[in-house]
Amino acid sequence: MDQEQELGQDFSFASLGKFVAPSIFTFVFIAVYQMVDGLFIERFVGEMAISAINLYYPIISLFIAIGVMIGTGGNAVIVKKVGEGKRKEAGETFSRVISFTILCGIACTAICLVFADPVMRLCGATDGNIEFLRPYYLTLSTFCIAILLQSELGILIIGEGKTVVAAIVIMVGGVLNCVLDYVFMRNLNMGIRGAAIATVIGYCTTIAYAIWFYVIARKSSYHLELAKPDLKEIGFICFNGSSDMISNLAQGVTVLFMNHLAYRCYGEVGVSALTVVTYVQVLIMMVFMGFTSAVEPVFSYHYGSGNTEMRRKVYRLSIRWCLVLGAAIMLLLFFFRSQVIDVFFDPGTSFFDIASLGYLLSLPACLFVGVNIFGSGLFTAFSNGLVSGFLSFVRTFLILTACLYGLTAFFGGPGLWSAWPAAEFFSCLVTVFFLRKYRSRYQY
Repeated sequence: MDQEQELGQDFSFASLGKFVAPSIFTFVFIAVYQMVDGLFIERFVGEMAISAINLYYPIISLFIAIGVMIGTGGNAVIVKKVGEGKRKEAGETFSRVISFTILCGIACTAICLVFADPVMRLCGATDGNIEFLRPYYLTLSTFCIAILLQSELGILIIGEGKTVVAAIVIMVGGVLNCVLDYVFMRNLNMGIRGAAIATVIGYCTTIAYAIWFYVIARKSSYHLELAKPDLKEIGFICFNGSSDMISNLAQGVTVLFMNHLAYRCYGEVGVSALTVVTYVQVLIMMVFMGFTSAVEPVFSYHYGSGNTEMRRKVYRLSIRWCLVLGAAIMLLLFFFRSQVIDVFFDPGTSFFDIASLGYLLSLPACLFVGVNIFGSGLFTAFSNGLVSGFLSFVRTFLILTACLYGLTAFFGGPGLWSAWPAAEFFSCLVTVFFLRKYRSRYQY
């Protein structure tokens, strides 16, 4: 099928599941190979070294947030134009999106390298772990453009209806990353810098495929066009994708807060344990981010074509899928809890005990996070960046920060781990309110 056939098909519960499955797999695979990254670092560098990943998380979250913002906001505009039959204009928007991303990458790299030490200290680096963070930080920050483009192009390719292709490309990049992790750290003894280089090379597979898809083979329904700068359109794209940016950025900021709170509650051991708990939280969220990224273009397409019946149908099916997936993930992770933690830390150690407690207390969030992520993404698909951004800000920063500091103040370490599910529950109440409020306007 071409893009319009893929997005315009008559979905059922089963066919929607089949449609979103490759996108979910893609996002989950990203989370899993990041976990493998941490596993290799723990095995070949040491248990304290794994903290470098979590300490750098706020920075890479910023990079990914910018890429996702431009990609999601741009994708909604591009797909809507395709739905309206304006393919040349869609290509012009695509060209502006790519150019703007490259400029953002250059600016981010310059800032991160010039202010390296202050930024690392801000992220929570201490004298005990900054030696592990420094090479990881410098390497990844140097290749900021690759991280931004990978985040953006993955979304645009999914927006083409190429969910299976996107999954394969990400999988290839992930496998390459894992293989190079072993080669660079085990065989070439490059330490944590080798892990960073392997990550960058893995990201570049998506970029390489995009060059072939859009430029060489010209498989897309729109193409790169010579386009004049349009700051108004770029501003709208950024605003429309701001919810996804806020979600990723706020997640990075809250991980920064969690690093400081984990250090306060458990010391440097707690920061390393937090890395594994963060992996699990990201894995859960990636399932629903993959789902939402796949259905967003469907809503954008039918919004552009004016098909209200299909919008209503896909909305109902999406809510059902969010609830089913949430319950299934919680049960699956609960039954395999020991096996997951045992991959990183030896049983009986303080690392293992702290990580196990955080893992278990995080699981109830599975029941609410799907509706929250989907709700925010739905408004992005309708180009309502204001509501989408508000929901993301409330969920990923305002409520979560309040829960983090409030529950930790009262309950210490257990409060730190309980903050995420508590925040997702309260955020779900807000999301449901807005979904009901705007139902008549967007006719879903």
